[in-house]
Amino acid sequence: MNSNTTANEIFDQLKTISSPPTEDVFKKVEGHQDLLTPYLLSELSDFSNNPKIISTYDSGYIRHVVSLFLLAYFKEKAAYPLIIKLISHPGDEVIKLTGEVFTEALGRILASVFDGDMEPIKSVVENPDVSPWLRSGALDSLMVLWKEGALSREDIVSYLKELMDGKLEAKPSYVWDSIALIAYDLHPYELEKPLRKAIKKKLIEPIVLNEQSLDACLKVNLIDVLKSKKNVVDGYIKSPIQELTWWLYPDEKALDKGMDYAALSVPIVDKKVAPGERGAPIGWRPDTVTRTSKKIGRNDSCYCGSGKKYKKCCGAN
Repeated sequence: MNSNTTANEIFDQLKTISSPPTEDVFKKVEGHQDLLTPYLLSELSDFSNNPKIISTYDSGYIRHVVSLFLLAYFKEKAAYPLIIKLISHPGDEVIKLTGEVFTEALGRILASVFDGDMEPIKSVVENPDVSPWLRSGALDSLMVLWKEGALSREDIVSYLKELMDGKLEAKPSYVWDSIALIAYDLHPYELEKPLRKAIKKKLIEPIVLNEQSLDACLKVNLIDVLKSKKNVVDGYIKSPIQELTWWLYPDEKALDKGMDYAALSVPIVDKKVAPGERGAPIGWRPDTVTRTSKKIGRNDSCYCGSGKKYKKCCGAN
């Protein structure tokens, strides 16, 4: 069997949710990384050039999502401009075609393929035609890069200031909320003035950050905040079997709900739901992320009591 035949056979096993890739298949992909990478990049290129192409495939098609995670796991820098192109498409089409499994991990995926140039990420963040969830995901990538040591805290703080000083449209959206969340996590002492201005203009949801919570945050010692760096955000994308088990075969493994949700009853995901519609069950969190503050994040349960995530409920307004 020649190498092309081997690559084609393995690649074909990444295709559908009805017969999802097993751990053994993922091991074969890793073992043939050099052979499979061009196939994965071609898949991503087709998706980024025309996201709607996925709609023409069977409803159980998942290879576009699996390819994103594999390329991120391989830290394939050639994927960076393709992902930027993908998430720069206007509207919510990309989100609908990838579901929560992509939007929740976008920051980590982008950071994993980052080539050292922040400008493409900034172009997404500053584009008002792009979905606010994808823009905030691009912002999240900066935090992942900070955790991994690829960016400094000063790099991110400086950029947040630029955004609040005019680079970001003065219109309430989750992008402003994301800025507030990141400033909170990095310690906002250099950003106090623009944050107070944004709060007064009602650009930031009060449940995310208000005058009182900002005052409380400013009283915390910066050194103590930086010591909690590992708990603020997860790092680079890990192996696909670690990242995607809950999504690919949710009826075979209990979901890790995280410490904050230990007492919460979490429904098993309906395996019959199309991947683009499949959402992370309420309460699912990466096991390395622990937030102990009172602020609310995109993936936290909404404060209104609906049972939905904040970003899918009041945060979507």
